[in-house]
Amino acid sequence: MATLFITVFRSAGSTAHNNPSQEEVVAIGAGSLQSGVITGARGRRTVRLYPDVDCFVTWGANPTALIDGTEGRAMGADNPEYFNISVGDRIATIQRV
Repeated sequence: MATLFITVFRSAGSTAHNNPSQEEVVAIGAGSLQSGVITGARGRRTVRLYPDVDCFVTWGANPTALIDGTEGRAMGADNPEYFNISVGDRIATIQRV
């Protein structure tokens, strides 16, 4: 099963100490799937996304990742990236074909 590993940090500084505040795994498939809500009191969180297959990701209050890339950023397999995502948002992913 293809997987997007999500690790949420309170701030960029906490990534250096590998001290996540939230972790989640979301399946990556032919349809868009969402994570749970990014938690916290307010503001933004540094989020590490690590897909094990090529995919598109996007985020927002109720995001939908699209296979044509018009809604989402392309991510390569086994290439983690960090993003600043607002508390209360969810992350959506779909497999690239």
